[in-house]
Amino acid sequence: MQRLLIIILFMTIVPDVIIWKYIFPDISWVWKTLISLPTIAVLILSIGFDKKRFGYLLRKRIFFGCIILLLPPKMLFALVAWPFGWIAGCVAACGLIGVFLYGFLYGWKKLEVKEETFAFDNLPEQFDDFKIVQISDLHLGSFVPHPELITHVVDTANAQQADLIVFTGDLVNYKDEEADPFVETLSKLRAKDGVLSILGNHDYYFKSKVMKKEKEIGWRLLFNEHQRIQRGGESIYIIGVEQIGKPPFEAKGQLGKAMAGIPSEAFTILLSHDPSHWRMEVTGKTIIPLTLSGHTHAAQLKIGHFSPASLIYSEWSGLYHDSHQMLYVSHGIGGTIPFRLGAWPEINVIRLKKKQ
Repeated sequence: MQRLLIIILFMTIVPDVIIWKYIFPDISWVWKTLISLPTIAVLILSIGFDKKRFGYLLRKRIFFGCIILLLPPKMLFALVAWPFGWIAGCVAACGLIGVFLYGFLYGWKKLEVKEETFAFDNLPEQFDDFKIVQISDLHLGSFVPHPELITHVVDTANAQQADLIVFTGDLVNYKDEEADPFVETLSKLRAKDGVLSILGNHDYYFKSKVMKKEKEIGWRLLFNEHQRIQRGGESIYIIGVEQIGKPPFEAKGQLGKAMAGIPSEAFTILLSHDPSHWRMEVTGKTIIPLTLSGHTHAAQLKIGHFSPASLIYSEWSGLYHDSHQMLYVSHGIGGTIPFRLGAWPEINVIRLKKKQ
């Protein structure tokens, strides 16, 4: 987190200094102040972010809107205009603004289906080719003006004809009422073994109400517990824990409690919202072969193999290995900010195979 804050501070202040000193050294302080308005906005909005205050979500969206839509273009303008002139700087900055506008207007609606196949030695024969659809981080409050997008998510998930659907947390942004317009739509999710879910950090603002909403939808919420799935005489176990991960979010999960009663030789899959939990309690401390997480959204911005999420999380996108244990991190569907570029919203289709 400190590295990310340093980068934001660098992108906030350095362009202003370059513009004032090298590109427009003779402009008045009035113009210098106008040029620095994005910097001033970011600094003001970053002070005292209190989730209980009215307008927190709006201020957060303005804050990240400034960071995404204004600071990088201004940085690019400064770096290009310094050696090549202000016209070249304007062209470069406007081009970048256009790219980011695509992320705000269209990118967050660009749903993808990612298919993965994972093979395991100890997977029971009856579960060879077992298909799991993972949905994560719906953040339904952002979709209230566009309910058709959640309908598309449900239709796309159902089209995969999964054996099991799992939801790995963050149903809402900050209010349980955000789920109300989508209860009927989400209740149409279908899989042979149903829908299992866990809570994400955002769901804890109104935990008991969100739990009731998920029950109303028809999902089976795993609250530091597990679900046994049978095929013939064989079984696998899906483990679900409450939030465990990096601060500032309070750790509430109890992995030991969730695993109690599972046979030691059983094949298990862990649902844990924050991928940081994998290094904290899973790898080397359990024999859980596969963990499914979300939470990072890949920062909703991914350029090639880089995302700002990598400055905060060691595991933030896709598949990770540690010996015989795997972690798969979904980019998720939504976010409190309706923006995505590169880290498109995704449904993850995971096929389990028995190693031959």
